[in-house]
Amino acid sequence: MKAPTPTPQHPFKSRSFLHSLGYAINGLVAAFKTERNFRAHMAIMVAVMLIGAFLQVKPIEWALLIMCMTLMVAVETLNTALEYLVDLWVDGVYNEKAKLVKDIAAGACLVTAIGVAISGGLIFWPYLQNRF
Repeated sequence: MKAPTPTPQHPFKSRSFLHSLGYAINGLVAAFKTERNFRAHMAIMVAVMLIGAFLQVKPIEWALLIMCMTLMVAVETLNTALEYLVDLWVDGVYNEKAKLVKDIAAGACLVTAIGVAISGGLIFWPYLQNRF
């Protein structure tokens, strides 16, 4: 089934899977360029991969680490998109509900980061404990 082409009713509809992929990559690049927390999560992700390789974690542990890293980056990306949407909505005017929306989304990032950090710690701790 061929994807629908953009129309006046759906001007942002992708023409193909490759177009959709390009838009997704553009979004990730924009998040990386503009968001400090996104860059921090990417740096932590690289560190986790290097530590995992150094400690030679098991394949199932790699799967869990990859799931955790993917979840964290996805939540941070959604938080960033939501922040931009709220900023567009309020158009520079302070709004208490907009602040609440942003705070709640940031809270979701915090909860995810805590869970991911605990999961990573549970995976890495036995390896680190035996090394020192």
